Amino acid sequence: MQNLRGINSKLISSFKESKLCQLIKENPDRLLACIRNNAIGIYYNADRIAMVSLAKDGNLKCEINSYYLSDFYLRENKDTREAGIDETHVPADIVTSFEKIKKNSDLRSTPEKKAQQALVSATNANKDSAWVCIDIEYRQSTKAQSTLVEANRFTGRFDIIAIYKEKPYRIAIIELKYNDAAIGGKSGVVKHLKDFSKFNNNTCIENLKKEIKMQLSNLSELEILKDIPSIDDINQDFAAEVEFYMIFLYDTELSPRGKVGGCLFKEKHPEWGTKRVSKYNAEIEFPEGSYIIQKVAFLFKRVPSELKTGINDILEINNYEK
Repeated sequence: MQNLRGINSKLISSFKESKLCQLIKENPDRLLACIRNNAIGIYYNADRIAMVSLAKDGNLKCEINSYYLSDFYLRENKDTREAGIDETHVPADIVTSFEKIKKNSDLRSTPEKKAQQALVSATNANKDSAWVCIDIEYRQSTKAQSTLVEANRFTGRFDIIAIYKEKPYRIAIIELKYNDAAIGGKSGVVKHLKDFSKFNNNTCIENLKKEIKMQLSNLSELEILKDIPSIDDINQDFAAEVEFYMIFLYDTELSPRGKVGGCLFKEKHPEWGTKRVSKYNAEIEFPEGSYIIQKVAFLFKRVPSELKTGINDILEINNYEK
């Protein structure tokens, strides 16, 4: 599938035999493998630490930023904005340097990213969960959206893609926020709603269904995820509509619900606890605001920490506040 997510049998067989694949299977709560276009993204803290693909000679290669392999974590003055350069390594280098990679990632990663990884890992480890998370940091190639005029093409990124384990297979697109960071402002709730609205068209959804079909097949062959659905017909097996969710986790006394309400509605809503209407407001900023708000489920939960969410089924409504 050109420009869509999926890997070939050669990459599957080579990666499956690698020590890196074994490391991922041994650390399902720490590492995620996500299918990309002819590559496999390796994530720790929802932070991509490596990209695995086939070199021209047919052997595996790993692209990794030099930051992760450095002794940065040992420095007394740690400026986490420091950027390294992309380097090419073999998978064994990732395995032998895993402890160093973890320490450097821990310094750079945010509570939101750590909560993202924790939610996905706990859900996928729960054999009784109704949902399985098959991708994080999802983007869709604009080349696969060539039937859309350029202004209407989706260029954003979604935190998590999940699928319901029983037919009809429901697809969930999820954005996650931790505490009240990045709720308001240009990259906050309104930006995510605009992304949901732009993505909600036949071209993007059809592409996503094709990708999910391939991703599920690839992950099953790699034996990284087990007991996951197998899609035969994308026109028959999936639910009619894609579902959109925004999850807000917080470890503070005050819920972010009021602040979120101020970003959604142009009037104060008492049931949301809104004290102030944000200048970055969905109903004010774009015509589809009111419509897309009704399409999104907003879920809130107070948690002990970003790593201890108490959630092992990401969209089980009983996990969240009423």
